[in-house]
Amino acid sequence: MAVQDVMAKHGYRLSASCAGKASYTKFLNYNGKRAYIAVTDTSGEGVPHYMDEPVRVTVYDFRSGEELEAPKDYRTLNAYLETLGDRPE
Repeated sequence: MAVQDVMAKHGYRLSASCAGKASYTKFLNYNGKRAYIAVTDTSGEGVPHYMDEPVRVTVYDFRSGEELEAPKDYRTLNAYLETLGDRPE
């Protein structure tokens, strides 16, 4: 299964900024604020292409775009997805 399909099953969609940076994003409420999670490769410039690729996960304020917590690096995309409580069908 393609990475994009796996991410979609977890509620993430492929997004790109006007600066050309790509990420998988998912919207959520974070301490009462509208926010989103961005999953990127470790450079922060693009998306992972393989499940065994290292990733960086960052939570951003929806309005300001400011980081709401420090980015977290995971050894693989699969390792990050295993930390999620949701299990897609």
